[in-house]
Amino acid sequence: MTTVAVIFAAFAGLMHVGIFLAESVFWKRPAVYKTFGAGDAETARIQATVFYNIGFYNLFLGLGTLAGAWMLADSGAIALVVFPCLFMVGAGLVLVTKNPEMWRAALGQAIPPAIALLALLLS
Repeated sequence: MTTVAVIFAAFAGLMHVGIFLAESVFWKRPAVYKTFGAGDAETARIQATVFYNIGFYNLFLGLGTLAGAWMLADSGAIALVVFPCLFMVGAGLVLVTKNPEMWRAALGQAIPPAIALLALLLS
């Protein structure tokens, strides 16, 4: 089960690095900002700084999870993978309660780390 936890934690980490790219690097593209709820270019311009900062939160959360998955695979240390995975699941729950239209994104954000945590619990 530890292997399952490593795989899903690494996937969750890569996913959050991808979210960083969308929110910080590719934000000015209409397909990206509309995905995050900014309907037009002016709204996207206003929200750009906020999403830029949130993007870095996702980058560091993703990198922490990737480091935790590596440490779990290498030495069996679970502490660094448990905290960011719990944080990702919590963030998904907050997202769906604050913005019900984003339930797909919330599930996408919460399911891989939840599976990693479940696998750790069962191992």
